[in-house]
Amino acid sequence: MNELYNRYALALLELAKEEKKVNEFRVEVASLRVVFKENTELITFFGSYNFKESDKYDFIDKNFSKYYSSEIINYIKIIIRHRRSNLIYKIFNETLMRFDDYLNIERGTVYSTIPLSDSELKRLTEVIEKNTGKKIELRNVIDLSLIGGIKVVLKNDIYDASIKSKIVGLRQSLLKGGN
Repeated sequence: MNELYNRYALALLELAKEEKKVNEFRVEVASLRVVFKENTELITFFGSYNFKESDKYDFIDKNFSKYYSSEIINYIKIIIRHRRSNLIYKIFNETLMRFDDYLNIERGTVYSTIPLSDSELKRLTEVIEKNTGKKIELRNVIDLSLIGGIKVVLKNDIYDASIKSKIVGLRQSLLKGGN
């Protein structure tokens, strides 16, 4: 199934490169991913056999054309035409990952016990970008189990500066005889 998502993703990425609209399409796909995640009834509607394909296209044109490019509108219609609307969120997710890989962007999560300010998030992002050589996009999630500090989770890396991890480390050290 992953191969199917990848085919759609790579097709749109190739078009984006040809049209020199990689960044623009990435932003649109990221937005649509959120739309379909938060409005699962759209997936049900687009997958329903109770509505004609033309009705679905009219709905897309009426409700999406104001916000998305014609290429992205056509991408949605192709997914629906091939009866893949039940997979649309996963297709958008894979598409976003392919665009991120192409643009050298890595998305991650920073866990903290209190919300980080924009300036703290920016400083943290800059440090990680310097260490990884990638463009980093972080979202902040509150995790009270950390007790204090932060933990950053990227695709292949975890930076853990939480009090919880220090307590676990201290415990393991004590269990090994204090070395």
